Amino acid sequence: MVRIGLLGGVRVTTDDGEPVDIGSAKTQTLLAALALSPGTPLPRSRLVDLVWGDDPPRTAHKTLQWHVAQLRKGLGGPAITRVGDAYRLDVPPDAIDVARFRRHVGDGDPGAALTHWGGSPLAGLDAPGLAGAVAGLTEQWAAAVEADLERRAAADPRGVVPALTEFVEQHPLRERAWAVLMTALFRAGRQADALAAYRRARHHLVTELGVEPGPELRAAEAQILAHDERLRGAASSTALFGRDQDLAATLDAIAAAPVVTLVGPGGIGKTQLALAAAGASGGDHWFVELAGIVSPSDVPQAAADTMNLPHRPGQTLTQSIVTALRTGPALLVLDNCEHVLDGAAALAQAVAAGCPAARVLATSRERLGLSGERVLAVGPLAPHAAVSLFHARATAADRTYDPQAHPAAVAELCHRLDGIPLAIELAAARTVSRRPPDLVARLDDHLRATGARRTGTPRHRTLRAAVQWSFDLLTPAEQVLFQQLSVFAGGFDLPAAVAVTDVADVADVDDVLADLVGRSMLTVAFGPDGRRFRLLETMRQFAAERLRERGHADVVAARHAQWCVGAVGAVHRLLTGPDEALGVARLAELWPDLRSAVVRARTTADVALADALVRPLVTELPLRGRQELGDWAEHILDLTTAHDGDLRAFWLLWAAERHTQQADPDAYRRLADRYAAPDLPLCRWASAYATGDGPGLRECLPDAVGALHRQDEPFLAAFLSMTSAGPLLGIGRFAEVDAAVGALADRYRGAGPPTLLHWALQTLAYSAAFQGRSDDSSRYFDEAARVDVPPGTLSANATAEARSAFRRGERQRALRLLLSYVDELIDTANVVAASVVCIEFVNMTAALGLLAEASRMYGYLASANDFGAMAARTLVPMASELTVDAAARIDDRTALLYMREVLTGLVT
Repeated sequence: MVRIGLLGGVRVTTDDGEPVDIGSAKTQTLLAALALSPGTPLPRSRLVDLVWGDDPPRTAHKTLQWHVAQLRKGLGGPAITRVGDAYRLDVPPDAIDVARFRRHVGDGDPGAALTHWGGSPLAGLDAPGLAGAVAGLTEQWAAAVEADLERRAAADPRGVVPALTEFVEQHPLRERAWAVLMTALFRAGRQADALAAYRRARHHLVTELGVEPGPELRAAEAQILAHDERLRGAASSTALFGRDQDLAATLDAIAAAPVVTLVGPGGIGKTQLALAAAGASGGDHWFVELAGIVSPSDVPQAAADTMNLPHRPGQTLTQSIVTALRTGPALLVLDNCEHVLDGAAALAQAVAAGCPAARVLATSRERLGLSGERVLAVGPLAPHAAVSLFHARATAADRTYDPQAHPAAVAELCHRLDGIPLAIELAAARTVSRRPPDLVARLDDHLRATGARRTGTPRHRTLRAAVQWSFDLLTPAEQVLFQQLSVFAGGFDLPAAVAVTDVADVADVDDVLADLVGRSMLTVAFGPDGRRFRLLETMRQFAAERLRERGHADVVAARHAQWCVGAVGAVHRLLTGPDEALGVARLAELWPDLRSAVVRARTTADVALADALVRPLVTELPLRGRQELGDWAEHILDLTTAHDGDLRAFWLLWAAERHTQQADPDAYRRLADRYAAPDLPLCRWASAYATGDGPGLRECLPDAVGALHRQDEPFLAAFLSMTSAGPLLGIGRFAEVDAAVGALADRYRGAGPPTLLHWALQTLAYSAAFQGRSDDSSRYFDEAARVDVPPGTLSANATAEARSAFRRGERQRALRLLLSYVDELIDTANVVAASVVCIEFVNMTAALGLLAEASRMYGYLASANDFGAMAARTLVPMASELTVDAAARIDDRTALLYMREVLTGLVT
């Protein structure tokens, strides 16, 4: 029998996986038309319409017969039957991937349906006559993804957010998906992001369709604003079996102690219990997954990433986290602490000492060892709960499973597995091919065979034995791939899996991945581009141990790093074009693996690898404040030698960007003293940029741009021109800026990325304002506001919106907008933008008669930098009424803090 695939492209294979030649594109189109309706006779006239659309050749009917003959050669004569004036495809429906997909959709099982989705229907085939069928299948796929994401959001709201974000960015008019994303964000403790998602959804609906959100989206927004407990659902607690007393004890401990640690072996259910406790706590909470980091020193960065909290100038990351948590009651969950125990303990201690109203809930295989720490041991499930869990998982794996058939065997199996949830779930997944009595027998054999490998606590030994037992049931090919996949810190797709293995045949790897999913050794999720796999952390650690024992860890890690280089390149192409938002989402998914690869490059002192991994992403530092890129820039500088002049100059440029954003020129000077070659154009530009030397910047800009062009970096060369525009405006080079940035705006309108178009338009707006061209300035600001930029993008939209509201007499709204933007600048450490917000602050406070407050900030503005001085001269109408104390100079951060204090007092 042959197998026919239409999803991801038309293809035919034998049962053994050998490809079958089915001829030309038109022959493939005919096969697709027949395979979309297997067993149904299709008249020749209908087939002509489907194959050729509205423009069939004069000899279409005769040509159709030739294509049928070609298909019969490939499929076998009986596969296509002539029925009067019609043809019918006679193959079992399950031999066609579309039929399998549709069957599961009809059964109401979207997860099963998506396992058969291999990509866009008829990909690569020009078949206008089948466009309707393709559209229908795509809609079925989208609905299935929505249903599956909604199911996953109920069980793991935090984990499903990246997949939901990618889906809504690619399908921005699907209101149901937006509602699910909003609910997942709210359940994950991210209320502000949930409301921001609503605003993005509304923007798409209004701008693209001219309609307001429907009742479901409006209801979700209302529930989030009201903190409606119905939104929280039972996402965490429904996944628990027999943990009611544990949950109550955890909540009591959180109320009584600043740090609570759930301890127990891997797979015992600590994470699920922590998720349930966080959801039931009722307040703000953040869930920090530490499994993907490799060093105790990375714990604060992982927490800051989860909290969307950048590095604050003058503070360590830990101090920044403490500052953020000091404002009120909050719960910080640190999950999987055992491999970074010192870092987790240090952060928990700092939060406990500095945040009286905050609490830390940790999960670990051992206690953190802190004074005042409350430790709760998470034990095995009680017998009845273990049996209930087994039945639930077995029923999910096999619809024919009968919970009443083997009660004694199931009870014995759960007892022998010590009631450990992960071990029970692994066993239950085997019911697809083995009944419970068979599982008990195989477990007995395994425990005897692996007794000598037991280490650690008894329950740890039991879990290791259970995982080892499942591992031993794999085929050799499955074992090898399972071990190699442990190199991934996050999710991965089929090409990624192929890249880290030594198996050349993609189909072979695909088959093994499917087998590993079926055996619950891998999890799988589905998106527009197909499947993404992930190893559960316990499984990943087990597989990594085996890989190291075989002596293959370094080889696979090297392959993983090279895969990361390719993945970074693909993200770069998205970030620099019209699909920038998708690139931002993909980068978020890639980040744990990217971090791992960068660590490897540093460990092996491979400067070329580190450069290849980080260089394509450098603009994310200024565009979206990814401060870790600044850290990596300086790490790469540490790997260079005196012979790496151009490389040092390149990375000094981005170190300058990082320290300029944080208004810390001294930090840059220290780096420049160690690494700069003053004769190199990029070094001269970096120095001028970091020190605010507008004339020096103008002088060296052409050479710096030329240096980047010589390094084959045209995108960065243009970006450098954009970055230079602010200082050049400050020294009055309006014509130069208008010409250069105007040309860039024209380029970005057509080719993207949207963020740089947005920045270019705002730059042109400020240039026009400095020149007194208010109408042009308003036009540019309005156009900039209409550009849809990815979440997290640094933008001055709020200042323009606040200015417009104030002029319309909406003074309270204007003040609130300005205060919100000041908070954002402080939180993102983008303090150099203080001069931009100060323009509006001075004008608003002066108009309100607060001349002392306006005078103080006018003095700051006039002396902050060239841009601020130009704004003070041209954009403050009441400047003559302000009294400036030239001796009272303050820095950017102090200015922001002062403006926040004043605005907070004015907002009612």
